[in-house]
Amino acid sequence: MDKASFSSEDQMLLKAALRAMENAYVLWGFKVGAAVLAEDNQIYEGCNIESRISGLGVCAERCAIDHAVLHGNKRILKVALVIEDDNILNAMPCGVCRQYIYDFSDGKALILTAKAKNEEIMWKSVKVTRISDLLPEPFFSRKQP
Repeated sequence: MDKASFSSEDQMLLKAALRAMENAYVLWGFKVGAAVLAEDNQIYEGCNIESRISGLGVCAERCAIDHAVLHGNKRILKVALVIEDDNILNAMPCGVCRQYIYDFSDGKALILTAKAKNEEIMWKSVKVTRISDLLPEPFFSRKQP
């Protein structure tokens, strides 16, 4: 697919994730940027932040969702994820982020993923899926209403 195949909203979301990617704090991994479209139609960005101590870093998706929550938005509609193209096989949320996205979208979020090279989105790499497809059996601590 090319850029024209995507709605202006999806293009804006992917470009916001690309901008956020440039702020990533990477010690050994690769840059990731995320942007979420919240229920109030605002876009909130986040980037991955690594730490020298294992487990202290944060993924871009959770950073973006936390940014939305900080501003009073607890429901997200879409997530865009952009990674630096550095021989990465695919740009998909990790398992922890899949659960986090599921939790803040009632399992209904649309996920857009893309690779970037030379500060440009590689439009042919964009994939669109639903969080319920990426996480068909989410964790629940008790029966849901």
